Amino acid sequence: MKKRISPRKTVEKPPSKAVLDIAAYHLTEKEKRPEPEKVDDLHLDPKNPRLADTAHTGTQASILKVMGREFDLQPLIDSMYRNGYFYEEPLVAVREPLPELNNREVLLVIEGNRRLAALKTILHNPDVYTDEAARARLKKVPVIVRDERKETLPFVGFRHITGILAWDAAAKAQYAHDLVKRGLTLDEIAQTIGDKTRDIARWVRTQSLLETAHEHGLNESDAAKKFYFSYLLTCTDAPATKRWMELKSDDKSGLVKSINAERLEEVWLWLYGSKAREIAPVIPESRQIHKLNRVIASPRAVQELKNTGNLDRALVETKERGEYVVDTLVSIRSLLQDLSGNLTGDAKFAESLADSARIRDAKVEFGRVEKALGEVKEKLGF
Repeated sequence: MKKRISPRKTVEKPPSKAVLDIAAYHLTEKEKRPEPEKVDDLHLDPKNPRLADTAHTGTQASILKVMGREFDLQPLIDSMYRNGYFYEEPLVAVREPLPELNNREVLLVIEGNRRLAALKTILHNPDVYTDEAARARLKKVPVIVRDERKETLPFVGFRHITGILAWDAAAKAQYAHDLVKRGLTLDEIAQTIGDKTRDIARWVRTQSLLETAHEHGLNESDAAKKFYFSYLLTCTDAPATKRWMELKSDDKSGLVKSINAERLEEVWLWLYGSKAREIAPVIPESRQIHKLNRVIASPRAVQELKNTGNLDRALVETKERGEYVVDTLVSIRSLLQDLSGNLTGDAKFAESLADSARIRDAKVEFGRVEKALGEVKEKLGF
C-alpha cells in the first residue's frame, strides 16, 4: 500500500520578495495565451544576443539590414510566404521604451527576432513578394506579451542553450524522404520547411541509399562498431565517389534511380564493417572519410584497398611519385626529431639502461635504418 502524504507537509513558504519569481507555473491565464499583434507594431530587439558580433547603429532599419545580411533569413521568408505563419510558434515580447522613438514604449520582441525580420522583409517589399493574399495573412502574428524582460530568461535560455535541440541529419533525412514519398519535390520541400534545396537533396539521397542497402541485405545493426548516418552522407557527397558507385539520383525528388550494388556494398563495409562477417571498417572516425573519398577517386588506390584493407597504404597510391617521396622523407625526419628529443638528457642512452638486451636491439635497428637510408639515397641519385 502506498503511503499517503499529509497535505500539511506539502505547504510551501511564499517566495521572498527579494527574489524575482519567474517560474512558468505562476503565470496568469492571460499571460499564457498568445494574442494576435500587428507586425508593424512589433520591434526588433537592439539587445538581441545574436547581434553581439555585428556592427549596427541600434535603429530598426540598421538591425533589419544586418539580420538580412548575416542571419540567412531567406529560408524563413520562403516558408512564411508560402505557408503563412505557424501559430504553434508565437513570438515573445515585452513593452519597453525605444530610444529611436524618443523612449516611447513599444512591443520589443525578445524571442523570435529572425522570424520578425523575415516577416518585415516580406511586408516591406511588395514589389518582390507580390502575392497580396500571402502578405495579408502575415500582417498579424501570435505574440505572448510578458511584463518584463527578466521573465523571458528561463524560456530563452532553455530554447537556445539547454533544451531545444535541432534534429540530427538522420532525422531530417527520414522526414524529407517521407515528404518525397508523399509526392513533394525537393524545391517544394525547401519552400515548405524553410531550408536549402541542396541540403534536402543530400538527406533524401542518403536515406534512399539506406533503403537500397537494406534491399541488398545490409543493415545498421551489423555495423562492426557504431552506425553513423553522417558517414554515408559525407562519403557520397564526393563527386568522384558518386561516379565510382555509378550513383544517379532524380533531380526533382532526390531519390536514387540507379547504383552499382556491388560497389555500394564495398563502400558500406569500408565505412561500417560487419560484425557477422568479422570485417573491421577502414574508417576509424569521420575525419578520415576524405581519405576514403580520395582513394575511391583512384583506380590503383581502390585496388590496393581491396587487397590490403589498409586505408593508409591505399592512400599512397593516390600520390604522384615525387609527392610521395617528399612526404615520406618529411615523416621520417619528424620521427627522428621526436626520437632525438626523447633522448635529450644528461646520460647517454647506453649508460641509462641496465637492460643490455634493449641496447643491443637498438644498435641492430639503428644499423638497419642506416642501411635503408643509404639504399634510398642511392636510388634517389643524391
